[in-house]
Amino acid sequence: MNNIIITSDSTTDLSPELKERYGIQTIPMGIALGDKLFLDGVDINPDMIYEHHSKTGELPKTNANNVGECADFFEKLTGEGKTVIHFTISSEMSSTYNNACLAAADFDNVYVIDSRNLSTGGGLLLIAAAEMAKSGMEATQIVEKVHDLIPRVDAT
Repeated sequence: MNNIIITSDSTTDLSPELKERYGIQTIPMGIALGDKLFLDGVDINPDMIYEHHSKTGELPKTNANNVGECADFFEKLTGEGKTVIHFTISSEMSSTYNNACLAAADFDNVYVIDSRNLSTGGGLLLIAAAEMAKSGMEATQIVEKVHDLIPRVDAT
């Protein structure tokens, strides 16, 4: 896979095995349960969320990655010489996409894609993009092809 790295916020719910196979990196979003804030995939997992909901009936709330968090994430990867194609949860559900775009404006080699999806839908797009990168496609071609795929995926 050339110098392209596929990344996303943590809402794509890809297994550790898929992330490893495709070299996908994620930036964890905050998950609020009651008065406690957790980092998705770091100190909370889906089973914990389901257990909380089962006990309290309360649904979790997500906290969007802020501009600074996104910029730090992009800086680390571009500093390693990578071109980043970053996917976010649907812009209709979170300000994460907007914040990632604001952060990406300071980089020449970061592309941000609004997946227009959640969970599996975003994960399918990530895998498709990773396969394209693996085949040697350039970043701009991958972004264009993914934008063609987005309306065909609906898992919101």
